[in-house]
Amino acid sequence: MIRIKCFLICVFLSVIAVAQTATDFTTDDCNSVSHNLFDSLDVGNVIVMAWVMPCAPCATYASYAYSAVQSFSISHPEMVDFYLVDDYANTSCAGLVNWGSSNNMPLSTVFSSAVISMSDYGAIGMPKVVVLGSDYSIYYNENSPNIDFDGVQSSIADALSIPSNIHEQQESDFSLSAFPNPANGLLNIKYE
Repeated sequence: MIRIKCFLICVFLSVIAVAQTATDFTTDDCNSVSHNLFDSLDVGNVIVMAWVMPCAPCATYASYAYSAVQSFSISHPEMVDFYLVDDYANTSCAGLVNWGSSNNMPLSTVFSSAVISMSDYGAIGMPKVVVLGSDYSIYYNENSPNIDFDGVQSSIADALSIPSNIHEQQESDFSLSAFPNPANGLLNIKYE
């Protein structure tokens, strides 16, 4: 019984660790420029991705993320990129670019590519916004109606504050203990 509980805890912790890292991709944007996510992160950039389908509610929530990115344009020029991504790559590039521009998001890198999958970041649903830092961590991951300017802006600031180009294992504040040891019947597990 104890081994089963320990196994389940290890599986749970592994799922958490996997869910908190970016998924690499290489694909062309709507201007036929090739992008590799990890290459962009490796130079210290923060990437904010907003998956949308061209609709009014998507514009409302995606614009919060776009505005948060623009708030760093003077303090951190060319370090925070906004990727506007079609939800299922079924909208033409021209349509998506026009939609972004008409909804006050003209300074976007636009993608209509199935290679960039929102399901890599948990729950799907439009729009979806994630903030990725140079350590490949996910600093923000929300779907509407939970997307807000302050949350995205704060997450970008957190991602910018990490040292860039360091991809070694850092010490963890993770702590797991089991007691009493040895156990006879009931085993308590403490996780911090």
